[in-house]
Amino acid sequence: METPQEKPASAPRPRPAARKAAGRKPAASKGRGSGSKKKKKRKLRSPFMRLMRALMLILSIVAAVALFCTAYAGNISPLKHGGLYGILPLCFPFVIYCAVALLVLQIWWHWRGVVIISVGLLASAGPVLQVCPLNLGSHHAPEGIDTFKLMTYNVFHLYEQRDSTDTVPNRMLDYVIANNPDIICFQEAITLAARKAYFITPEQIDTIHSRYPYIIKSAGQQMIMSKYPVQPIHLTLTREEFQNAELAAYRITFPGGKMATLFNVHLQSLGLNQDDRKLYKNLTDLQRENLGAVKQQLIGKLSFANVERARQTQALLRLIRHYGGPNVLICGDFNDVATCYALRTLEDAGFSSAYAELGFGPMITYNSGRFYFCIDHVLYRGDFTPLDIKKGTLRASDHYPLTVTFALGN
Repeated sequence: METPQEKPASAPRPRPAARKAAGRKPAASKGRGSGSKKKKKRKLRSPFMRLMRALMLILSIVAAVALFCTAYAGNISPLKHGGLYGILPLCFPFVIYCAVALLVLQIWWHWRGVVIISVGLLASAGPVLQVCPLNLGSHHAPEGIDTFKLMTYNVFHLYEQRDSTDTVPNRMLDYVIANNPDIICFQEAITLAARKAYFITPEQIDTIHSRYPYIIKSAGQQMIMSKYPVQPIHLTLTREEFQNAELAAYRITFPGGKMATLFNVHLQSLGLNQDDRKLYKNLTDLQRENLGAVKQQLIGKLSFANVERARQTQALLRLIRHYGGPNVLICGDFNDVATCYALRTLEDAGFSSAYAELGFGPMITYNSGRFYFCIDHVLYRGDFTPLDIKKGTLRASDHYPLTVTFALGN
């Protein structure tokens, strides 16, 4: 009789806890994964690198706040809150350059810094594009539409500091003759006559008079030369409204009978003397200066000039409402930048800046004493379309000439 084979004893089933333990990876392997790499990276960062990253992050926050404050400080009235706020728009172009440079550096340092500065630039995009517009392409007037060129030029009395033996005719008048604008508005124009001391030749005067039959010089130093009929508008200005500044207004009749009012402005200057300019030069050379002198000589005078320009802007608005009509042009030396209170106020009244609509990149119209700002402007409203803007490079005056081509019609 065969004996039945004995069945092998079955192995005991592992408990649930044992099964989980069997499926786990060795504990030692956990520290060799991505987590350990992150820990090693953190350990490799030196205290100096952490400090630099924190410092760059703080600088990004400061830059974003500075962008916003300097961009919109021109909305604050110096008449109500003092002229100190009016200094901030002068700093705005410099703040833009610093913010963009810091943005480039932060690409390699900290992504949070890139986000913070980008937010600051986006929040200030409108003012940034007024100071540094990015208009591409060219503009052309529709067929059959008349165009005209308007030039504004602070000619510094038409005086050139050069050797008396020089035989080259006055370069400012030569520039005007060569560019042949239809309307020229001069500021600081004392005379328009042949004068040897000013290198103004009789031939230049004859050419100008033959080309521009309408020449009007105001009681101050404002002058207009036009190919089109011009009538002066006699303005009523109080001494308080336009002290240390000048304003002239004209009625122009264009071909076809269309009329417009043109205001030639020269607002309050900074009023800095030679000592003030030397102090400013030392500051831009990063030299140490007495803070009391800076506050009294520079900040005090800049604040006073801001208040005066605000008062003059309000007077200009009053005259525009009274004499302006639907078609108005304003040009001249504003002695302030594109985001200042004066231009903000005029924009609120319906005016547009020709440079903001036509320019590309930053522009400088003043070339003396390291005050490298765009302080000459052309504004318009009504039945005009700006087509082209050109800043001259002639340095015979402390200002560059600025010429804008308009089409008569929208």
